[in-house]
Amino acid sequence: MLKVEYFSRIPALSLAGHAGSGPKGQDLVCAGASALFFTLIGYLGRLGEEFEPEIFKYGDRINITLDPPISLMHDARLLLGAFALGFELLSEKYPENVEYVKDPPQDSN
Repeated sequence: MLKVEYFSRIPALSLAGHAGSGPKGQDLVCAGASALFFTLIGYLGRLGEEFEPEIFKYGDRINITLDPPISLMHDARLLLGAFALGFELLSEKYPENVEYVKDPPQDSN
């Protein structure tokens, strides 16, 4: 299962796992999630450093965090929120393949 967590206040997205709705190369849910993800990464690349994106991967998890100046925080939240909505809609259509969590509780460790 693909797990997507959206942290609206930061703003940040975290993706982990695989949709697993079909064989490799024929997984339509994975293709939809990949299209959202690669479009977001491509768009952030075109913006340059404006939103100060941090993208890091460890294991099967990828985190995308935006750290813009205060004057652009609203825009950054709108941008990441639009992509988060895409993942939310995927989870509603394919709940057995995509789990979407908005503002998950923070670990207390």
